[in-house]
Amino acid sequence: MPKTVSKSIEKNELMELEILNHVEETPLLNNRMAASKLGCSVKLAHVLLGKMVGKGLLEVKKLHARRWDYFLTPKGVTEKLRLTYEFLDFSMQFYREARKASSAVCRSLKEDDKHSVAFLGAGDLAEIVFLGVKEWGLELIEVYDDSINKFLGIPVKKLDELKKTTADVILVCCYDKTNPMRIHYLPDSIEPMNNMCWIFNVKTEDNTDN
Repeated sequence: MPKTVSKSIEKNELMELEILNHVEETPLLNNRMAASKLGCSVKLAHVLLGKMVGKGLLEVKKLHARRWDYFLTPKGVTEKLRLTYEFLDFSMQFYREARKASSAVCRSLKEDDKHSVAFLGAGDLAEIVFLGVKEWGLELIEVYDDSINKFLGIPVKKLDELKKTTADVILVCCYDKTNPMRIHYLPDSIEPMNNMCWIFNVKTEDNTDN
């Protein structure tokens, strides 16, 4: 990841911001829910929530043995605002890097006589990559994601159908939220395929596939 991006907001801060945003909407939260939201282990989610309570960002109330509610403290509200402003700057840099990288990838595919692509992932990175697809005259024929039903009017298929794709290339449009420009990232449930192509595929000092 370029230094200008990685310096703007740290990995743990991104995870904290996710939790703060969630708690602002609902106090209902547990380790398993946090792990699912953050894409990490239940153990790591437990540690993170404990640290946030310890730092005074969250207040926790035990309703009964299976129900713990979390609330933003005044300090948590202040921290959420600070992280939000930092993340806005981070997001703009991410958009610029993703737009440049996706255009280069789509140009390379065009030059290799590839015509049809499928998207693995239908989030914000997919929307950016779609601009490169249109720019270089490629055709998006399939989208795979378990979280939504349609992407820009295209019906979205489930991830377990990915191996049935008829596209020339699968563009990987999902990413690790704690390291968005990490190369060769895939969700744990997905196995690599020979026709996969990553948007961020050039290793730099802060951009690793570890």
